[in-house]
Amino acid sequence: MGKTLLRWLLVGLLAGLAVGAIAAVVVARFIQLPAVEALTAYQPPAATVVKARDGSVIGSFAAERRLPVTFEQIPKVFRDAVLAVEDANFYKHPGVDPSGMARAFLRNVLSLSKAQGGSTITQQLARNVGIVSREKRLMRKLKEILLAIEIEQRFSKDQIFTLYANQVNFGHGVYGVEAAARFYFGKPASALTLPEAALLAGLPQRPTDLSPIDHPERALRRRNHVLKRMLEEGMIDRTTYEKAIAEPLGASPHLDRETSAAYFLEEVRRSLEEKLGSELLLEGGLTAETTLDPTLQRLAEEALREGLVELQKRLGWPGALRNLIDEGIKDLKAFRHPSWPFLKWQPGELTYAVVQEVKAQEAKLIIGSREGRLPLAEAQWTKRTSLYSLIKPGDVLLVRLKTLPPAPAPVEVSLEAEPKVEGAIVVLDNRTGAILALVGGFDFNRSQFDRAMQAKRQVGSAFKPFVYATAFEAGYSPADTILDAPVLLPDEHGLPTYCPLNYYRKYFGIVTLRYALEHSLNASAVKLQQMVGGERVIELARRLGIREELHPYPSMALGSFELPVVSTAAAYAAFANGGMAVEPFFLTKVRDAQGQVLVENRPRVRQALSEQVAFLVTHTLEGVIQRGTAAKAASLPGHLAGKTGTTDAYTDAWFIGYSPRITCAVWVGRDKKEPIGRRMTGAEAALPTWIRFMQAYLERLPAGVRDEEFQPPSSGVTLIAVDPRTGLRATPECGENVILEAVPESKVPVACSPQAHAVAELPWERQMGYYTFKPGEPITTPEAVAVANAKAAEKDN
Repeated sequence: MGKTLLRWLLVGLLAGLAVGAIAAVVVARFIQLPAVEALTAYQPPAATVVKARDGSVIGSFAAERRLPVTFEQIPKVFRDAVLAVEDANFYKHPGVDPSGMARAFLRNVLSLSKAQGGSTITQQLARNVGIVSREKRLMRKLKEILLAIEIEQRFSKDQIFTLYANQVNFGHGVYGVEAAARFYFGKPASALTLPEAALLAGLPQRPTDLSPIDHPERALRRRNHVLKRMLEEGMIDRTTYEKAIAEPLGASPHLDRETSAAYFLEEVRRSLEEKLGSELLLEGGLTAETTLDPTLQRLAEEALREGLVELQKRLGWPGALRNLIDEGIKDLKAFRHPSWPFLKWQPGELTYAVVQEVKAQEAKLIIGSREGRLPLAEAQWTKRTSLYSLIKPGDVLLVRLKTLPPAPAPVEVSLEAEPKVEGAIVVLDNRTGAILALVGGFDFNRSQFDRAMQAKRQVGSAFKPFVYATAFEAGYSPADTILDAPVLLPDEHGLPTYCPLNYYRKYFGIVTLRYALEHSLNASAVKLQQMVGGERVIELARRLGIREELHPYPSMALGSFELPVVSTAAAYAAFANGGMAVEPFFLTKVRDAQGQVLVENRPRVRQALSEQVAFLVTHTLEGVIQRGTAAKAASLPGHLAGKTGTTDAYTDAWFIGYSPRITCAVWVGRDKKEPIGRRMTGAEAALPTWIRFMQAYLERLPAGVRDEEFQPPSSGVTLIAVDPRTGLRATPECGENVILEAVPESKVPVACSPQAHAVAELPWERQMGYYTFKPGEPITTPEAVAVANAKAAEKDN
């Protein structure tokens, strides 16, 4: 009796649906339908893809992450999976499937819920592309049916399926099968396996609730349901089905961005949005070609992160910078750190971990989906005897992976110091100004403020090369001498109160300009600026690309004004580039979805200094590394030049250095204008990061490139052996203490003498009797000596 009733109910429902469909065609004349032509011209929003200089994809920007494909690029296994679970009669019905709607209706009645929908793929397409609204009303449903029938009359089945496959939502902001395959499995759709295709085919029903990342159990059940439907439809056999359902989900987020290029990508985003607008950026399917070198970017990221961690360990244990329990997060296991999807599970990797449980000798941690173990022995550098005095449950720690046994065994880690200090690093191509690498801070997830391009910080002694370049342009030579001694100069109010002190609180007397720059003598730099004129220094800085406000105060020679890292690096690149100044850039071309070029940037190069002056500066800065304030880098291979930078109170530390091909600038400091730490000079805080990067960079170069030298100009400069103490031409009496000096051809020094050596050995006060002050050189007075002594005593206290 029950079966007969059910059979008649089904027959009646089918008849009713048929009559309804006929009636709908009649009613269509009186219903205003949206134009199906909109589907003909429909272009789904497409992501902007960002590429590195080698063509590799480093990121994308999209309101909907999508990568459109053709029908031929959609694998059959995915098409079968979708048809089995969504619309088995797709290639038979005219857009509406009465039998499918009947089955869905009966199953919903029997289950007393809306367990299954009856919409065909064509109906879903009409909804997904916005031709009809998603309102659950009878009129909307009627419009959907009519439009589905009309779509079927205008498009082939393959065209309809292609539109659907490119439009449907797969969750996590991913639309279309190609983007879904890359996001969940890190592969193109054409490489999907049967279980993977079945998982994706099941997601559009409820993409949020069925997410394999957030709800793996639900996703597994849904995937297996799709596989069962494929078995029922004869698309796979029993053996294939059994094998497929035994496979794990295997899905994890594969975000399409270079994890080390977050700050660079943000600069690209800002630039594109400013030039082209947010709509085109997020939906226009643009392709942005950039200058980024992925290898150098990873080296820069690693160098800065490791450098800041090592610096913080020298400064002392900072404590955990965050505690989840204090933030009101009770379920620690449910927490997901934004860096975990990008974690490379290999020894030596830095990552974040959440403290779950603490004992005196070890702590239990959460790292992504795995458990971690921190023994006290791996925190010995803190000099603590118990973990109780270091950490507590809920703390978010920076740790380093040590051993990675197979799950579920815990991963053993060592404790690292998440730095409170920040930093930035920029790498430029000397010849073009192309930004090859850029890191704007320790962790983009912690702070998105780009200290490489957005911040302006006091450059300290890193400004001095501009002063010396001005002097060389005025006719001075690195072998010329200056009296490094106290002087009184006008302050910002014009009063003679400013007395520059050297870093070591002492003066060196008669020194060469080379020695003064190599050892970053403050008094000599300030005096030299007074001799050549502060306005001329500013004019030269402008030629090198410095646009920030500068005033010709005596303290300008010591970098009292604030400059961005990127423009300061570009100014140094001109020294390496034979005086040719470059304008930094990171975008080369931007194309629209049809391949038309919308934006194009080419290198902008101009002659800012003579080749001779640029070489004199470079040759002198080579000495900074060989025997000056950056002597820690002397063991690096190749020919390198650079300058340390330290500001008063140790608030900013710099090192900007270059090879014949690239310039690398490193800044370290705190976001608030506070000291980094005691005696944290550019050599102590910034130089180690520069060394780490350059070491890795140079090791990857062929020997012939690594050993390239800075080429002297064909005329105007000569190389001559001199006594480094006096700057005079070397004689046999100078012994082995001789260097090769670059001097203008018109200023070859006279021969050294025993008297010059004797004067060089005297205290600076007695040297004054043998020194002739140069035009414009400030004079040392007893008042200046008294002020200098008082300031030195005050500083020491």
